Amino acid sequence: MLKHYYRLVYWKRRIGRALGGGRRGPRRRRPRLAPHLQPFLVFGALVAIAVAASALAGAGYDDFGWARP
Repeated sequence: MLKHYYRLVYWKRRIGRALGGGRRGPRRRRPRLAPHLQPFLVFGALVAIAVAASALAGAGYDDFGWARP
């Protein structure tokens, strides 16, 4: 099975070069944050969205009677 995969890759590259694709340059890696911080950032973003939605939804209510009559 692996032999067929390598043949497919070979022919794909050969056809690409024949059509003028040429060789691609070195791949650039995107700078990423440490993988162990990603869950905390996602959690923080969800909390921020929930707090903002709650503030917007509750902006019109006067629960403590502080509004002027």
